[in-house]
Amino acid sequence: PESLGLVSGMIFLVHSLFALFVYRGDQQHLMALFSALFSITIMLFLGFADDVLDIPWRYKLILPSLATLPLLLAYPLTGGITEIVVPIQLTPWLGRVIDIGLLYYVYMGMLAVFCTNAINIYAGINGLEVGQSVIMGICVLVHNLIQIANEGAVAHHLFAFTLMAPFVTTSMGLLVHNWCPANVFVGDTYTMWAGMTFAVAAI
Repeated sequence: PESLGLVSGMIFLVHSLFALFVYRGDQQHLMALFSALFSITIMLFLGFADDVLDIPWRYKLILPSLATLPLLLAYPLTGGITEIVVPIQLTPWLGRVIDIGLLYYVYMGMLAVFCTNAINIYAGINGLEVGQSVIMGICVLVHNLIQIANEGAVAHHLFAFTLMAPFVTTSMGLLVHNWCPANVFVGDTYTMWAGMTFAVAAI
């Protein structure tokens, strides 16, 4: 069956709702969590619509940017910054940090396009889309654990961890059935959901 990434995505969303207990009483992180889950849900269903309706590629480039709108609108309200760290080689001319303002929002929208298409590029090879997502997800989890242990921006890394942990576990369950020879096919439902989950964790 095609587009069984929908099942894994729905289990992810139900599991992610338990993160509400982690952030109860913290309005800022609750708003970030709701906007993140809303963006991921939009992309999950857009991926399913693509599997069913076969949406043309010209629209697939725009849809991830539109799906990030809830996240982008909540970003300044949740304490998001629009500064970037300048590479060491350019610090004598530009300084250590630059505030790029609205360009940062353009960057975040383009990040969503990149992430969804980076997963989708391997579509058609059994187990590769889900396998690469599991490996990248585990790397993100390890990175977040290291940062939490070193007490570096604990709240942000805990937030990314609470999104990536259910993603990795549901993807591992899906990988068992998607491994070559595949019993199920994940379709664009999975690739768009996975890409948006990575983009949201990064933002």
